[in-house]
Amino acid sequence: MKIRRFSILLVCLSVVLVGCKAVNVVKKDIPVEDMDSLEDEYTGRTAWTKGYIVDIGQNGVLEQDTKVKIVELDMHWTGAVGVQAPNNHKYRHALNLERPVTKEAFEKAINGLLWFENPTKRYRKNLWKYGKVFAKAILDHQLVKGMSTEAALESWGPPNEIVMESQASSENAVQWIYIDPRDTLNKSTIIFVNDEVTNWSE
Repeated sequence: MKIRRFSILLVCLSVVLVGCKAVNVVKKDIPVEDMDSLEDEYTGRTAWTKGYIVDIGQNGVLEQDTKVKIVELDMHWTGAVGVQAPNNHKYRHALNLERPVTKEAFEKAINGLLWFENPTKRYRKNLWKYGKVFAKAILDHQLVKGMSTEAALESWGPPNEIVMESQASSENAVQWIYIDPRDTLNKSTIIFVNDEVTNWSE
């Protein structure tokens, strides 16, 4: 009887220890004070979409450079941002952040998703930065051979995938792949060699 009680005690102790260990590995996300700081910084702001905004629900997709208002920040699990579109519908876009979610990662994701300056102001800045040809292409979301990766990012927004191309020479070739969320078989690509646009397909 004593042996049986001792065995039960050992099992209970093991469960408690495993439970404590499990508690220790729980990934903690953004502290409440950082959540409040992000809410104060971004909620209510007007922005323009850098690429597609894909609603988690049934509202569909917003196109690039759509003017929106940030109405919600979801800083739990892998994060999401809610925006109100010109049609007054709310679009809730998943950020798919790695856990634990940090303030810095959340802020980087928002700035990767949205512009906070209108297209006209961005065009004026790009005139000085890239010159008239590239600035006009960026404004129209077009590409021009010789455009830098930075300028292409401003024109087409962030890619869904980046693939390093194998080259026989020492040239550094990279392919950016864009996937239309309304038709995942529809892909557009940009080819860069030595950080300059050499070719693309739409």
